[in-house]
Amino acid sequence: MADYAMPEYLWLVVVGSMAAFAFGWGTGSNDVANAFGTSVGAKTLTLKQAVVIAIIFEFVGALVLGRVSTSTIAGGIANINVFLAEPEVYSYGMVIALTVGFVWQALASYWELNVSATHSIIGAIIGFSFVFGGANAVNWATPDPASFPPYKGVVPIVLAWFVSPVLTGLASCTIFLIVRTLVLRRENSYVLSFWVLPVMVLLTSWINIYFVFTKGAKKTLASNSDWTDHKAAWVAACCAAGLAFLTIVIVLPLLKWKADKKFRLDEEKAAGGADEEAAKAKTKAEEEAASENNSKFLKAMTSLKRAAMHGMEVDIHEVVEEDPIVAAIHKNAEVFDPKAEYAFSYLQVFSAICVIFAHGAGEVGYMAGPLATIWFTVKDGTLYSKVQAPIWIIIISALGLVIGLATYGYNVTRAVGTRMAKLSPTRGFSAELSTALVIMVAAQYGLPTSSSQCITGGIVGLGMIEGKTGVNWMFLLRTFASWIATVVVVALTTAAIFAMGVFAPSISCNKQLYLYERYTIQQGQSIAKDVLSTLNAYKTFAYQNTTLPNLNQTKWQAMNKSINAYISNGTKFLTYKSYGSLNPQTTNSYLSAAITLMASTSITTLGQAQTYPTAKVCNDNSTLPMTFNQACKAPQPMKAIGSEYGFNITTV
Repeated sequence: MADYAMPEYLWLVVVGSMAAFAFGWGTGSNDVANAFGTSVGAKTLTLKQAVVIAIIFEFVGALVLGRVSTSTIAGGIANINVFLAEPEVYSYGMVIALTVGFVWQALASYWELNVSATHSIIGAIIGFSFVFGGANAVNWATPDPASFPPYKGVVPIVLAWFVSPVLTGLASCTIFLIVRTLVLRRENSYVLSFWVLPVMVLLTSWINIYFVFTKGAKKTLASNSDWTDHKAAWVAACCAAGLAFLTIVIVLPLLKWKADKKFRLDEEKAAGGADEEAAKAKTKAEEEAASENNSKFLKAMTSLKRAAMHGMEVDIHEVVEEDPIVAAIHKNAEVFDPKAEYAFSYLQVFSAICVIFAHGAGEVGYMAGPLATIWFTVKDGTLYSKVQAPIWIIIISALGLVIGLATYGYNVTRAVGTRMAKLSPTRGFSAELSTALVIMVAAQYGLPTSSSQCITGGIVGLGMIEGKTGVNWMFLLRTFASWIATVVVVALTTAAIFAMGVFAPSISCNKQLYLYERYTIQQGQSIAKDVLSTLNAYKTFAYQNTTLPNLNQTKWQAMNKSINAYISNGTKFLTYKSYGSLNPQTTNSYLSAAITLMASTSITTLGQAQTYPTAKVCNDNSTLPMTFNQACKAPQPMKAIGSEYGFNITTV
């Protein structure tokens, strides 16, 4: 415990670690589904394949590029100066913020609402900052000429509700219309797709690699003074050109061979469909018969495996048959040559991998940042504006992300991939590419964006191409309402829980206050007893009324009585049964009265020639020879204070 500046708050690290993992789980079940929702919805990948790929690249992105100097004030929302004197209160607020953010994202996933992890943590910080420091503790609209709009704080968040989806919707429409016009609606679309593919690989690779450099790896690369956005663009272009060349030389021949083989096998399966169904039924019957002979242990293990894999086995496309609105949207959507769509499926997977990699690198900070702040506050006793998250914090956060996606990501994946609009490989590719493009461009110009809102806008834009019936408008309205509710609900909930904690009686604070009160009152008593001891030594001189004319018998008796009463009051204050809780001003005034007494009526003052010109005494009770004419040194009398609390004992 000696290594911690605040060992009494070590529990915040333990609870904060669990809260960070839980927040990561909520983000994985909701926010991470953005990247692969389109791929699964377009049937480019199965849910299990998407989860496995996402786990790998989300975790790698978090570990390789996520351990960066993370701002602990998410989005510049909180005024850190308000918390500098009490950093443990800020850490306590972060624990609540992570917990409330987890609960909200879990509920949003249950309701199939695609909300933003960024806005969840920001809303929570707004909530507890406002409770602690009032309106001044929150950066509502701080001028920032380098950004557009020229403000940072809460205002850009509100703008993101409108800017992000609109820009991505326009971009996805443009990309898909170009692909549809040049390839999909042509008679030889399958052949044309192989001609267009290298160009699309070049464009997609450049945008996504640059997106990784500027969003996911920006904080790491920014530490290198030689690394600029211009250099990142050139490096991304070179990488993209290399990938395009490899596509022409290696990928296209393999892809054409695989596509031809796939569709030939599909035709053969369609021709022998009855035999295949019979074989499946026979296999199922054999499995059921074998299961009856299995031991209870094997049955339990099988059940456990099914429960663990449930999140990856869910068929998100069942909603198309179950929901008539979704069924109508999918039925009315234009259908293109499956072979041409298949050619774009690999491009869509690559685009999704880039987005998920950047997500792991950039979004892990919303769990790691708060937990790192809690850790360093307890360890160093100081609140830092930026922290370097230890590797164990990154691992906790990344594990939460991937487990959340694997166990409960299917709900939001279903919402993004099937419920909002009809998706195909080309449509999904357009949505993912437009998301990366908008976030990349917006980051350069300081425009506020959110990946959740971008992907939603991209999907809606694609649906609108099909007409009014191409989008599930009621579901879109619910989603938009959830974006607004995220900040409002999380902020209010965090504020309520935080207020109950910080304004509730505290055992640790009461112990500190108890020690402070006893120390302060006992110090005052000690000073008063010293003065009283000196006064008693001069009782004879006071009663003779010769050597010390200004300290006569009447004044001596009054001082003796008031000082004894002062000491008695201190004893009463220390006995809580007789007095109860003390006001901080009471203890401070008690000590101030003692200091004033010492300065104005102590023996040092009695020895001043200006006050007692007939006395030749120094700091003892002896009378000096008449030949001694040097005044004793003494401090100037202090102004009497504390009279409003009944402790003025200097004027008696």
